[in-house]
Amino acid sequence: MSNKGVTLIELMIVIGIIGVLSAVSLYSWLGYQNNVNLKTAAGEVMSDIASCKQRSVSEGIRYRLTFSAGGNSYTIAADPFTTALTQTKLLTGFGAGLSTISTTFTMGQLTFLSRGTLSGIGGNVKLGNSRGSEATITVNVTGRTNVSFTMR
Repeated sequence: MSNKGVTLIELMIVIGIIGVLSAVSLYSWLGYQNNVNLKTAAGEVMSDIASCKQRSVSEGIRYRLTFSAGGNSYTIAADPFTTALTQTKLLTGFGAGLSTISTTFTMGQLTFLSRGTLSGIGGNVKLGNSRGSEATITVNVTGRTNVSFTMR
């Protein structure tokens, strides 16, 4: 008499192996997704910096970005910097766990003059995610931006 097929024990072992592999791959996927969200948020911040620089030149007025360490948002304002001309952008719109770690801008503010240069000497802002990865966006006095990543 020949047995064709699988036993219940063999089937349970295969399902268990698939479960373990799925759990490991899900953990890796979530880490990957957190880092992608950080890169997307950093790209959006860089885009907003470039937009403020361009708008300050084309409109002939100052534009300011304000970051607060530990916060999960930043604001964009046009001169005369009233609340009516302020727009708040949430980092958490790109994924949970994103925040501003630190900034070296004076009072957390990056102000573009009407000629497109910064009112200060430049600096950087560090964004981070819940995984411990960081994106450091550096802006020089001419408004050029650069980003570097430390991924975990």
